[in-house]
Amino acid sequence: MLFQRSLWKPFFFLLFLLTSACQQQPAEKTQSANAAAASSESLAADTVTLTAEPPSDKPVTWHRLTRRTNPNAPLLVYSRVSRPPASELVASPPPRETRLFDLTRKASQYYRIDPTHPAEVRGQEGTVVRIPAGCFVDGRQRAVEGQVWIELKECYSLVDMLLSDMVSETADGQLLTTGGGVFIRASAHGQQLALAPNRTYQVELPVSRQQAGMSLFRGISAELQPVRWEETAPADPAPEQIYTTAEQLPTYGKSPTDINKLIRYPKTALARGTQGMVFASFVVDEAGRIRSPKILRGIGDGCDEEVLRVLRQTSGHWTPGQQDGRFVKVKMVVPIRFNPQEGMLTTSDTALASAPTDTVEEAEEGLTSAEHYVFRTNNLGWLLCARPHSASSPSAELAVRLDADPNTSVRLVLADGRTVLSGVPNETGSYVFRHAPAQPKGTLVAVRYFNDTPYLALRQTDSASDTTQLKFEETTLAQLETALRRLE
Repeated sequence: MLFQRSLWKPFFFLLFLLTSACQQQPAEKTQSANAAAASSESLAADTVTLTAEPPSDKPVTWHRLTRRTNPNAPLLVYSRVSRPPASELVASPPPRETRLFDLTRKASQYYRIDPTHPAEVRGQEGTVVRIPAGCFVDGRQRAVEGQVWIELKECYSLVDMLLSDMVSETADGQLLTTGGGVFIRASAHGQQLALAPNRTYQVELPVSRQQAGMSLFRGISAELQPVRWEETAPADPAPEQIYTTAEQLPTYGKSPTDINKLIRYPKTALARGTQGMVFASFVVDEAGRIRSPKILRGIGDGCDEEVLRVLRQTSGHWTPGQQDGRFVKVKMVVPIRFNPQEGMLTTSDTALASAPTDTVEEAEEGLTSAEHYVFRTNNLGWLLCARPHSASSPSAELAVRLDADPNTSVRLVLADGRTVLSGVPNETGSYVFRHAPAQPKGTLVAVRYFNDTPYLALRQTDSASDTTQLKFEETTLAQLETALRRLE
């Protein structure tokens, strides 16, 4: 009996080891399976919304899905996130004496994107930036993979331009009337990125008041100098192609039947029992706007007009089509069946399709939509939407009596509220505006920063011979912003 017990002890010990190993192995498999499932869910998304995540030293996923959607979506839409860790930002310049504009310059918004997929970021004030896949390269001209930080500043108001040290002059002295500007920068691992050769992206700037002849200018900024501008060449000089099919077709809503929810059966058609299929064609451009809508085959009694009304209503809310990682114009056809017996149109027969080649016509071209100025550009950094200032009188030199001081900035805001000139100090105890209108009706704005305290001087002017000395008054940053906002 004692001999049998001694044989069982090694057996139980071996059984214990095998049991422990078996308990550990399924846990590892379960963890791998969970990771695979999470990866599968990430790939099965069309529009993902990024939620703000505070910087952390712990490894975290760079985005989080808030809802499951279509796996074939062409565009990832990103929301603003918290400020990235210092190690992810582009290195700041060496320390120097603090200037007023270091404290008042418009704050940046940050977005983390996956550069291997087309991305869209939307600023708090209405800016839309659409970035094709594979758009960025590093300092060695290598394609960037991993996460990329997009930095965005929006300066659309007069006070934002003044406090961000922006003026409305080109580098050669031409005056501009502005529609606002933005700063866009891309970085990865603390290094600034550039656009890949021959690659462009699209930027849409909100319209406060419609102005014809707007162009895109890029910023030229020297140290301790205001941002001046240089007009950019058209990014796409060749006529753009209108596709009849694309790798990713434009989409509206979650399915084509979402358009039907906007259509109302016309009373005349309902009273007469009009029924049938309406075929409409249109172009969805790179900004998701409807271009050249028209009826290919209609049934009358208000049904054709109703389809066109709904197409115009959805303009700007489509997800644009894509080809080779670029947003492109795509010609589409939508058939909609009207059935009076049901009192509504039937949704089962409604489907979107790319247009046959023989129906393609040139899309309408236009710089603006109802809500945005739209540009394609191959420039990063400061960008300004502006047009030449239409001064009714010849230019002249305006001198303002004030001793030169490196901590003082003098600006002239013209009466239109959209043109800001910069005064240059000279040796005669004045600040000179070399390209001011001969009758410079507007407001002189001088700010000084001394001993960590801002000072402000304001004075109306309407004559180039106005040489009254400016008088400064001590203020605070909040009071400074309030005073400048009254000029808008």
